[in-house]
Amino acid sequence: MFRPTALIISLDGCAPEYLERSDIPNMRRLQRQGRYLIGDAIVPTVTNVNNVSMVTGEYPDKHGITSNCYYDRRRGQEVYMESASHIKAQTVFERLHRMGRRTALLSVKDKLCTLLNRGADIAFSAENPPQWVTEEVGTPPSIYSVEVNAWLLEALRLVQRRCNPQFSYAATTDYAEHKYGPNEEEARRHMELVDDELGRLMEQIPDALLCVTADHGMNEKQKAVNLRMILASACVDAFVVPTVKDRYVPHHSNLSGSAYIYLLDQRQRAKALEILSGTEGVEQILPEEAARVRYHLPRRKVGDFLAFAEEDAVFGVVAEKEVSEVRMRSHGSLHERRIPIMINRSETCERRVLENKDLFSLVLNELGDKCES
Repeated sequence: MFRPTALIISLDGCAPEYLERSDIPNMRRLQRQGRYLIGDAIVPTVTNVNNVSMVTGEYPDKHGITSNCYYDRRRGQEVYMESASHIKAQTVFERLHRMGRRTALLSVKDKLCTLLNRGADIAFSAENPPQWVTEEVGTPPSIYSVEVNAWLLEALRLVQRRCNPQFSYAATTDYAEHKYGPNEEEARRHMELVDDELGRLMEQIPDALLCVTADHGMNEKQKAVNLRMILASACVDAFVVPTVKDRYVPHHSNLSGSAYIYLLDQRQRAKALEILSGTEGVEQILPEEAARVRYHLPRRKVGDFLAFAEEDAVFGVVAEKEVSEVRMRSHGSLHERRIPIMINRSETCERRVLENKDLFSLVLNELGDKCES
């Protein structure tokens, strides 16, 4: 008896250029035999926002995740969004659990496992894998390595073989993309390792619906802009939270292509907007209401302004300077929206796939819970 199975694999930070410049025969086959398109990530283009959008099928105004971290005005402190309690929408794992479908969640970073795991029957990360996985697959490499994503996909094959979930979601890490550009040898080696494991997965479960996408892209950055210092030099007190900020500092040094600005004195809104609008490296500055409407953001956790950087710039602190030269790769801006979307079938549900979150509907259609058109 046919038992439908579906998988979503999120290749963290995989801009389309990484696929174009690597020897990846299995992903090429996936593109030829199914559907391949360049779609959009959800804004801000950071890990938490996009992975939660994919497992809920919703924008941030419905699921509540606006970045990796936000500033709690009442407590006067930053809060990392690493707990499932932050998610306000129903996850695909919860929905499928009520349908009697067995599900699995695998991630490299522990923060994604604790954030996304509500309703999943099996959930673990490469940072904290169960013994039965390490006995079969081996001890995972460092999360700050090129090899760890291949380990995760090998672990996914083990889960599919031993536990037979009807839906699995696997989220890799973007350490390789932060460290290496698409033309660099280590970046190509990383994609080839991932491609080899995808090929084995495709052979193991040939009848499954397989969706491979990214949570955001990645670009080289050349200057870091310290928005808090720039505002302070004009006597405007504010708290600035780069949207990529999390505990995994070696990835990105907490330097992001977008940032939320929380003013400590609301009477300085007009002055702050004027200063930020003329700041080097700032491509777009939106007041809270405009940001919420344009990018489907909730009322809370957005701050007074949302700033987007130019393609070669990031916001954050490098040194006690307003603008510093950097040489790094990061994301978070509007320039990291372009992402690959690969589906191993040409047919889709009535709703078109334009953004990575639209894969939620394909999965529910495949497993018997028809999406709304």
